[in-house]
Amino acid sequence: VGVIGQRTPRRVLARRPDRLRRRRGCTLTWRQLGPRDIQIDVRTQAGTYIKELITGDDGRTRPSVAEVLETPAECAELDVLAIHIDE
Repeated sequence: VGVIGQRTPRRVLARRPDRLRRRRGCTLTWRQLGPRDIQIDVRTQAGTYIKELITGDDGRTRPSVAEVLETPAECAELDVLAIHIDE
């Protein structure tokens, strides 16, 4: 994906300042689970808001899965599979 631009998500604006964060090195792999369901595995920089990476948060995260697929998307389930420490 390259660089992701994320403004502070609307769901946390009450407790965090509104600012633009840039995250690098995002990789996505996916597989079809059903006619309207996919599983996405994401590896990205610490601090990336994953739910907003899926939904786009009304344009506050770009690019997003919803933007690329040109359809609304939502995160039905979120699991952390691994945390990688760069030395």
